[in-house]
Amino acid sequence: MYELKKESIQGSIAERWDALEGYFACITECDLNDENCITICLVTHLKIDDGTESVVAA
Repeated sequence: MYELKKESIQGSIAERWDALEGYFACITECDLNDENCITICLVTHLKIDDGTESVVAA
């Protein structure tokens, strides 16, 4: 039982690191003054919502 729980914790940590890595990769492609790009990276990779409805232009 302990090993199952330990595996799920490790999986969760790995997923968090992957999300953080994706976020940093995303923001490196943003212009520093482009708040929309940075917000999209936050919402997409870290699941942090700024409280507004995001509209992504196609």
